[in-house]
Amino acid sequence: MNRCQYAAMLRAIRENPANLAKFRAKFKNVYPFSDAIFKILMINEKDPSRFITFVNAMLDLRGDDRIKDFHFEVQEQPGILINKTNIFDIIGTNERDEKVLVEVQQTDSDFYMDRLLYYTSRVITNHVKKSDDYKLPHIYVLSILTCDQFELEPDVYFHHVHFVKNGEGYYPKLDFYFVEVEKFLKIDELAEKSEKEKSQRAEMLRLFGDIINEKPVSTKFYDKDFCKSLQKDVSLEKFEDELFLREDIMINMAFEKQSSFHKGKLTKAREMAKKMIEYGDSDEKIMAVSGFSKEEVVVLRSEMQ
Repeated sequence: MNRCQYAAMLRAIRENPANLAKFRAKFKNVYPFSDAIFKILMINEKDPSRFITFVNAMLDLRGDDRIKDFHFEVQEQPGILINKTNIFDIIGTNERDEKVLVEVQQTDSDFYMDRLLYYTSRVITNHVKKSDDYKLPHIYVLSILTCDQFELEPDVYFHHVHFVKNGEGYYPKLDFYFVEVEKFLKIDELAEKSEKEKSQRAEMLRLFGDIINEKPVSTKFYDKDFCKSLQKDVSLEKFEDELFLREDIMINMAFEKQSSFHKGKLTKAREMAKKMIEYGDSDEKIMAVSGFSKEEVVVLRSEMQ
């Protein structure tokens, strides 16, 4: 079951809960990257090993850098935008007492980074009191994107973002990691066998891709117990209609309309910038007219070669 099929199931169940039986007859697995399902699959206070394995894979942590222990935290501050009840899907600390924030983003939005920065700042301020010396914790933000957020980079699904000054790292205690799941699966499907990425991140995403596409799960990289238990827990038979009735449709209509409007403006700006490139205009002029950065204009030029 993919993202669109899951959204269709939610709508059908809201029309009539008995429709769940029709989807159980058609699909074996639930979609793993919805807010509610992801939390159910990953949060286990007594045994965080699955979540640790997942995060280590997504961040490609190795050796002494790997997370060996993790504590989930109660989220005290409610979210504001799009009626979410949590700032992040998961907030916790690793064994180094560093904050690890994980969320699943299911809608495409030009304001996504604004929202992510806003939520991250709230987590930071919640851990600093006025009497403190403002020594902030190192924070890792992992965002699992179920849609293509970085459209100007069609061949790059993993993005590590941090503050830079004059081209060099400036503040090393805040790291953002973005993983575009569906983009990876498209890239991986088209790649020749010898060119396929061999990182633990890629292997984990292939595992979830097998679950989404309801294929036999490969156990080449992860142990059989990990794969077997995950396969068991994503079974659609395990989830009742009460959960799906509480689950958001995954798209807030007002938010979607706002995003679509700005996405349309971006598309027009891209078309205009490409025309200017064809006419031989300079990068500076294109940047001034379109509002794109130098890097975005370079990407556009490379696409047209």
